[in-house]
Amino acid sequence: MNTKSIQNGRLHRISLKILIVVILITGIFFRFTNLDCKVYSFDESITSLRISGYTWTEMVQQDFQGKIISVEYLQQKYQQINSEKTWLDTVKGLATEEPQLSPLYFILARFWVQLFGPQVGTVRSLSAWISLLVFPSVYWLCWELFRSAPAGWMAVTIVAVSPFHVLYAQEARPYMMFAVLVLLSNAILLRALAKPAPTGATPTKRIALQNSPITSKLSKAVWSIYAIALTLGLYSSLLFFLVVFAHGIYVIIKENCRFGKTLITYLVTTAIAIILFAPWIWVLLENAPKIEATVGLPRLTLSLMSSLKPLILITCRMFIDTHWAGGIIKLGASGIATDLIRLIVVTVLLLAIANSIYSLCRSTPKRVWLFVLTAIGITAIVLIAVRGVADRYLVPYILAIQIAVAYLFTAKITIATNPRQNKLWQIGLIALISSGIVSCTLSSQSQLWWNKYPSSTKYNPQIAAIVNQAKKPLVITHGGNNITGKILSVSYLLKPQVQLLLAVKPEQVKIPDGFSDVFLYRATEALQFELEKVQKYKITPIYKPGDVWLWRVEK
Repeated sequence: MNTKSIQNGRLHRISLKILIVVILITGIFFRFTNLDCKVYSFDESITSLRISGYTWTEMVQQDFQGKIISVEYLQQKYQQINSEKTWLDTVKGLATEEPQLSPLYFILARFWVQLFGPQVGTVRSLSAWISLLVFPSVYWLCWELFRSAPAGWMAVTIVAVSPFHVLYAQEARPYMMFAVLVLLSNAILLRALAKPAPTGATPTKRIALQNSPITSKLSKAVWSIYAIALTLGLYSSLLFFLVVFAHGIYVIIKENCRFGKTLITYLVTTAIAIILFAPWIWVLLENAPKIEATVGLPRLTLSLMSSLKPLILITCRMFIDTHWAGGIIKLGASGIATDLIRLIVVTVLLLAIANSIYSLCRSTPKRVWLFVLTAIGITAIVLIAVRGVADRYLVPYILAIQIAVAYLFTAKITIATNPRQNKLWQIGLIALISSGIVSCTLSSQSQLWWNKYPSSTKYNPQIAAIVNQAKKPLVITHGGNNITGKILSVSYLLKPQVQLLLAVKPEQVKIPDGFSDVFLYRATEALQFELEKVQKYKITPIYKPGDVWLWRVEK
């Protein structure tokens, strides 16, 4: 009987390991499949502009002055590497036009494109490869937190098929680099704070080990690595300041507000990282008006409910894709059946997350639950306060919740003595993993999804199809940065020979003869007035899904 139980247990562990490997491979597959399938979004086209080394201002001054250029020319000059520009021009462009974006990812992306080419799939593959580092990083963090290999593998499994991680692993933006550095900095901090003494050692031996020269050198090395991780994190995203803030709160509470050696070491290490980031802080201060003009500076608000609803939906979306612009359950849709499904899904997921946090706080030491709660709470509170709740900003919050959920399933499945309860938790885990796999399967086959900023890219395929059908088309557009960014995005779907007339002033638009079809893309009222009233053209809306996105221009 005992022999049979041992064999069954061994088979169960082998089956579990095989299942984990299969899910991990599935997650890797989703990260690399159809990398060039989805539309190249507004923000991704700006990534390619930064990679090229040209600035927005240079692009407008040189080629948005009413001259006619081809899509091929636009792509080659402003969406690819140019020999006349270097990586320093990439940094300069960010510093002068988008200082709110830290430069590390964009520098790496430029070198990546130099090595492997400017194709959409290639540019996005950098994020996909970086995302693979999430797996060892989250495992290490779980080990530092729980000293549990099963918890680490559970977290890896959940993250592998999380719709959030898969979608942003296919985005030509720095979000996955941010996620990796959040996990690494968390794990390194816990390692730096750990007391290196073996279990069962006498108090005298513990003190001797902690004060030994070898331990002291190791501790200094870990704190030095932590300083490097913080610096890299800040250079990957300004949102990393939330991580630094959460770490500070955690260390202060853990040390009971005592200004001892640990707290002093932490403060000195953090100060070194901030000093190393000082050049970009200076850039931020020098260009604060530019940030205000482009994205606006964060402002405190007391409107809790306006941020709470999107926070709840995002919290659910890390496990099951639920969005009106793409998802297996479109939570923005209306109808009794949809509302009922929405209520059930949100309720079940929120109860599971609440149970995870409760279980974590009840059954783990203070150093564990406090660390996870600060990561969740600081990120959520700050972003709610400044109305900055968005999926891509909530990386520390999302990772912390996923780790809490991983701990819950690990504890319930491995500790539960009641066979029925054990089976129920296994079914729950299968449902969670399956919902992620179904979500990733659907999104991998779709040209459009919610993370591609549907307000600016949703209609690109239809617009491109209309223009590409014309024998010799001319596309005209006029406007500021918003319109120029949109035309860069839609240009990826247009034929290379399509001609463009781009202008920043309506009077710059002079339509020559020789084109079979002339289109207006997102025309402003000023341009409509110029063409209809001044130049006496007839303008007819031909694609109007809500607002008019495309007009036909005729004599």
